[in-house]
Amino acid sequence: MKRGWRILALCLVLSGCAPSARVVKEVDDQGRISGTFTGTGQGKQGEIQVDVMIDRNQIQHIEILSHNEIPGFDTAMVQMSDEILSKNSLQVEPVSGATYTSQGFLQAVHNALDQAGLSEQQLGWSDEEKNEQEMECDVLIVGGGGAGFAAAIEALSQSEDEVLIVEKMSFGGGNTRMSGGEFAAPLNWVQRQEGIDKDSPDLFYDDLMKGGQQLGNPELVRILAQNALPNAQWLRDFVGVQYRDYQSWYGGHTVARTLWPIGDGPQYVDTLIKKAESLGVQVEYNTRAERFLQDESGRVIGIEATRGGRPLRFYARKGVILTTGGFGANVEMRMQYDTHWNKLDEKIPTTNSPAITGDGLRMAQAIGAQLIGMEYIQLYPVNNPATGNYYFLDYARLTANALLVNKEGRRFVDEKETRDNLSEAALNQTGAMIYELIEQSVVDEMQLDETIEAEVQRCYDQGVLAMGTLQECAAFFDIPPAGLEAAVNRYNQYAAKGSDPDFGRKDQLQPLGEGPYMMFSAVVSVHHTMGGVQIDTNARVLDGQGEPIPGLYAAGEVTGGIHGANRLGSCSIPDTVTFGRIAARSALAMK
Repeated sequence: MKRGWRILALCLVLSGCAPSARVVKEVDDQGRISGTFTGTGQGKQGEIQVDVMIDRNQIQHIEILSHNEIPGFDTAMVQMSDEILSKNSLQVEPVSGATYTSQGFLQAVHNALDQAGLSEQQLGWSDEEKNEQEMECDVLIVGGGGAGFAAAIEALSQSEDEVLIVEKMSFGGGNTRMSGGEFAAPLNWVQRQEGIDKDSPDLFYDDLMKGGQQLGNPELVRILAQNALPNAQWLRDFVGVQYRDYQSWYGGHTVARTLWPIGDGPQYVDTLIKKAESLGVQVEYNTRAERFLQDESGRVIGIEATRGGRPLRFYARKGVILTTGGFGANVEMRMQYDTHWNKLDEKIPTTNSPAITGDGLRMAQAIGAQLIGMEYIQLYPVNNPATGNYYFLDYARLTANALLVNKEGRRFVDEKETRDNLSEAALNQTGAMIYELIEQSVVDEMQLDETIEAEVQRCYDQGVLAMGTLQECAAFFDIPPAGLEAAVNRYNQYAAKGSDPDFGRKDQLQPLGEGPYMMFSAVVSVHHTMGGVQIDTNARVLDGQGEPIPGLYAAGEVTGGIHGANRLGSCSIPDTVTFGRIAARSALAMK
């Protein structure tokens, strides 16, 4: 499961969490302006406020400080910010379906330029600076997320080669920064502490294959299962990732085998970045890859990119590793490839970073890479209706005891089911709205009031959370109190007997206490795209004939064929690390 502290995750969705440290306006001897300036514009739902960071007439970063736009539509601002940065120009098209939000955002950026005393015509490079810039390295990594930095660490630790990462955002981490950083690993050290001795790579392999509906590539799944524990130990002992002394269980896993890093995804990915930097990685942020470069033989030798409207070329002497992630934040691609849900338009939010728009997939397809499994798009079932993002509160359902009910107050599913089955069930409920009910003893046991106080308060403010008796919670969400009471009584009777004939729940089938209760509303969100470029066991990208494209490797969510039709929770990070390291070794050896 991907999850992070909600404050940071929300900040990431809106701005990348770059510090909003305003500086005094500076003008150099050529009249070029530098500084950070605040602007406002009028969106569809109210005022939009941004900070625009400028360095010598170049827009370096746009931070969205505040807005009231509808969840889902707000990502249009981040997409436009990305395009503005890549062009260093405000000549960008409004995002389809979010015209008023787009116009308000552009108005705010224009207003910030006015505060700087900088006209749009003054943006850009001097004639001398406009010349195409070229850089060389041994291993070039396209995408600075979890897979990219894992690959960089491996390459740098195994050689003295030059390693360079190109990242289109102004910060590193990608979807990994949005996650909880959880890592499923059979036979891990916490399992042994807790006396769990009936796990193995073979059992993990079976769970992965079953969870993916037997559609994963058996060779790749076997590699993932066998390398999970060694890679968890590598992260702990070499990279420096710190783990809690307890672990979690997620739907589809036969046993609890998930390690949980201290600080969740943000601290996990910052640890990777710090390690890569200590080894000498070079990272080019705010740099958008546009297309691959190939020599006469067809070998991939680099990329064309842009930064602030300036063309750049990056050349790799040994290999290029593609780690740009999936396409969960690209509504058009979701609708193009989806053949199962048939409803993944802009009304369905996403838990993904707004940067996850399928750029690398389009680049790879343009040079003949085979895309597989693109129709398999995973939804996450329990997300905040106000933002589309995860609830940290949902850990109660995942790791303890909670109920899911619908608008009528009735249970409708085994709460411990896999993500695809839970999402399918949730979408079939009235208004596709569901509710999670947690009893006070679980709140106390997990210290939810203390550990996620900020999220609880924010959920109160957003009107998506209530606390009190069953009757009070039901009244808050306009749910029939009798229906909710009947559902809890029915469940408690089943739990007392140790059998759930309605939905077959077996895990943590325990009665709920007398309350008080915490209850929050939830919707499904696009979470993970299982499809991507096809790779072999050496992480080489394959073409339509199943042959490796020389010089091109891939790892992480940009690849397909590993998780089949559905990814089990806590298996994304093992995937990024396993194949990120393999891709690095293959690139160094020029396989």
